[in-house]
Amino acid sequence: METTKINCPNCGHEFNAEEVLLRRIEEKNKQKLSGKIAELEKSFQEKENAVKQREREIEKLSLEIKKQSEDLERQSQEKAKAIVAETTPALKTQIKAQVAEEYETRLKSLAEADAESKKKITELKNTQIENERLKRQIDAQKQDMELEFERKLSKRLEEEANTIRQREKESSELVIQEFKKQLDDQKKLVDEMKRKAEQGSTQMQGEVQEIALEKLLRELYEIEGDEIEEVKKGQRGADVIHVVKTRQGDLCGKICYESKRTKKFDEGWLQKLRDDNLEVNADVLVIVTETMPVGQDRFFCKDNVWICPFGGIKEFSMVMRYAIMQVHEASVVTQGVETKMELIYQFLTSNEFKGQFTAIFEGFEALRQNMAKQRMQMEKNWKEQEKQLEKITVNAVRFYGSIKGIAGKSIPNIKMLEDETQPLLEG
Repeated sequence: METTKINCPNCGHEFNAEEVLLRRIEEKNKQKLSGKIAELEKSFQEKENAVKQREREIEKLSLEIKKQSEDLERQSQEKAKAIVAETTPALKTQIKAQVAEEYETRLKSLAEADAESKKKITELKNTQIENERLKRQIDAQKQDMELEFERKLSKRLEEEANTIRQREKESSELVIQEFKKQLDDQKKLVDEMKRKAEQGSTQMQGEVQEIALEKLLRELYEIEGDEIEEVKKGQRGADVIHVVKTRQGDLCGKICYESKRTKKFDEGWLQKLRDDNLEVNADVLVIVTETMPVGQDRFFCKDNVWICPFGGIKEFSMVMRYAIMQVHEASVVTQGVETKMELIYQFLTSNEFKGQFTAIFEGFEALRQNMAKQRMQMEKNWKEQEKQLEKITVNAVRFYGSIKGIAGKSIPNIKMLEDETQPLLEG
């Protein structure tokens, strides 16, 4: 059976409401039962005292009769002896007869008194028997009353407990429905905030990848003497310009990087990058994207624009820089024979370039796949923990609502559960 616990508003002590109610009803009925038992015991004691008094009176009367009989017999014998000593034989006979008659009369009287005493003793014993029987009846009645009291008490407690549970259920149901509505509202608010956060974070995510790309290129090539130029926000052009130079500071060529971090690849990026390159005049155009086109998972060239995943940009940039420097060296020797773009194209379409870059990319691709697996496992664990946290939070809210419905204002308010503007769950 469920119990109802509340806290004292003064001292904060927690106690069971059903136990307090049971104790009060039990004390009240025990007082009534104790009064009835006391009355029965008092009546029985009075009767028992009366019987004992009669026993003492009968015993006293028997002793007095016995003593009188003994005194009478002694006096008769003494009187007879005195008369016999003083009278003649004839007179002695007469006196002896009179004394015998008188003795017989007194003896008969004593016998009658003794019979009366025995009768009273019999009546006394019958009274004692009746008292014992009455005592047993009182004990039986006492047990019956206690049994009836326990039955009524159990029934009353069950009725009171059902009433309390019904009130608690009705009150808790309203509170639960109210909290469910609040939770639904909070979940909708959280979903809306997540949606807005995701919308607002798309640009931020793109900037993060752009910063990471610029940092990577600076760490790799500024020590070699190259220049990494950031295209400021609001200016027309790509995101990062890699100016490739020799150790002597001679310009070899430019690589134009456009960073994209969205959930879907857009074919329009290629034309836009080519248009932006009209001002930059870069030798190589590269789109660094988190999401590759459908059916592609490695770098490839399309419409004179290289498309490369962010995970492979380090190796790709090394190869591109090497190719530009090779073309520059060749152009110095064979100036006027072929253009730089033609030399770069010939090198990039050669088996040498394909073999070198494939070997480099396969190693990094294996590393990327391993990192992707680890990331998926971490996201799975995070989702499981999120579900567990949501379950714990919902059960805590329901428990708080039930207690709040029972005890009312005696339960201290919990800000997280009372404040409707504060989300209970974070996605």
